[in-house]
Amino acid sequence: MKITSILVSPSEIIFSFDSPLSSATIREYEPLVHAECALLSEHEVKGNENTAVIARFMGKHDRLYSRFEVYVGDNRIPGTQFVTDFDVSVPENKNEYPALSTKKTLHGTEEDIIALGIRQQPININLPNLMTTVKSDETLNFEHDGKTYYFIKKAVEQVDMQMAKSKKLGLVVTMILLNSPRLFGSTGEKALLDKCLHPGFDFESPDAFISAFNMRTHDGMGYYRAFVEFLCDRYTKPDSNVGCVAGAIISNEVNSQYVWGNAGEMDVNDYVAEYNEAMRQAWLTGQKHSKSFRVYVSLDQYWHKTAHNVRFPKRYYSGRDIIDELNRLQGEKGEFPWCVAYHPYPEDLRWPDFWHDRAPDFTFSTPKITFKNMEVLEAYLSQPHMLYRNAPRRIIFSEQGFNSHSGALQSLTEKMAEAGYVLAYLKAKNMKTVDMFMHHAYTDNPHEFGLNLGIRRFDPNAPHHAGEKKPIWYAVYDMDTEHESERIQKARAFIGEELFDYLLNPPIEYGDRDTSKDNEFG
Repeated sequence: MKITSILVSPSEIIFSFDSPLSSATIREYEPLVHAECALLSEHEVKGNENTAVIARFMGKHDRLYSRFEVYVGDNRIPGTQFVTDFDVSVPENKNEYPALSTKKTLHGTEEDIIALGIRQQPININLPNLMTTVKSDETLNFEHDGKTYYFIKKAVEQVDMQMAKSKKLGLVVTMILLNSPRLFGSTGEKALLDKCLHPGFDFESPDAFISAFNMRTHDGMGYYRAFVEFLCDRYTKPDSNVGCVAGAIISNEVNSQYVWGNAGEMDVNDYVAEYNEAMRQAWLTGQKHSKSFRVYVSLDQYWHKTAHNVRFPKRYYSGRDIIDELNRLQGEKGEFPWCVAYHPYPEDLRWPDFWHDRAPDFTFSTPKITFKNMEVLEAYLSQPHMLYRNAPRRIIFSEQGFNSHSGALQSLTEKMAEAGYVLAYLKAKNMKTVDMFMHHAYTDNPHEFGLNLGIRRFDPNAPHHAGEKKPIWYAVYDMDTEHESERIQKARAFIGEELFDYLLNPPIEYGDRDTSKDNEFG
């Protein structure tokens, strides 16, 4: 016997089994990871053919979020431990995921958003910027799972303004949920950070910009889930002036966790166990409000190797190891439709001519996935054992861009970026499971590690610092318009027709690279 699914209705939690069940004991636990989980309730139930039912609510506590174990006598029944399905009547927003006419994604002024035909954008939202432990006249009360949490009015109003602008422009928003004690407007409130930061967060590391979400303590998970539910409750309502959120990216580039999702030194499987739960809890919360709500794992360009993995294997992981472990946990704990937010920058972020990248290849063991071999990611996720209910997981390219130099190489590198955008966008457009191609950034940023990633030059005196248009601006403008074919021919001539055509439809090798001939030529 096996538990095949757990469905939530407005008032019940319904367990399904692959064979008839006469009676069983259902135990409900807190869903903490790497911590002792409290037994929340125990139920003696009678089976109804292949199902068993318990009440969804215990007072104000919602069992939707809990982990379950089912026993017949002393024997635990294997199978899913978490809610996997929602009755159609549960979410208020019953709309399907929006089908958009373009994958172009960008931040910018209203004028450029309209001119460039942009239809979606990601927005950073930081828990320590939005929440506080102290109730005051400057806070909003929000009840989650029987407890009241406090949100800072001014910070919420800032998010409201961003969402309202997106709604006005008809943009679909994907939230990027962050837990940074140092950046993104963090208040630095110690009492809050003590609860919401990961217990292993390395305050001594100057490069630890963002913490992993805390899945180890009751308070940590409570604040995290309240954070997610507050946003979903506020921004997914179909009739709201600011209700345009379609999903959430959980943290940032977690395969480089010591910088962008710091949890201290951890083995990759231990890290993913906690990250998987953060994704699941966000999905459960989102699905409660919106039928099509998606959650994404965030990964940088390092796929089968990392720059630091040999020296620091407990700080940096390969993207492939993250994906493989997330997939393994589906069978162990229960499936949910997580998606992938990938950042396929060129091999060397300083140079935009990705068609000359040397490390990436077209096998599943490629060291990196860049613009050159983006299709490898889709192929890997389309393998039968990677599918979610017979469908490949969705992909968004949520952060990537093309640097240009200053000085003597400015003109050349700006032309490279212009042509590179066209080829990379076409490649993403041809992929069947890709929904977004985000260009980072809108303007060159003088504080971004010496890179000039904008489509406009930086002007400190201009609104939004939006200076002169760079050549790539016009490439973005032309794609998905009647001018696209001319733009493609220009890029094809610049890159080289044979190379352009090869990279537009590269020969993916469904397997790992053959290393037997690596030393054939000495």
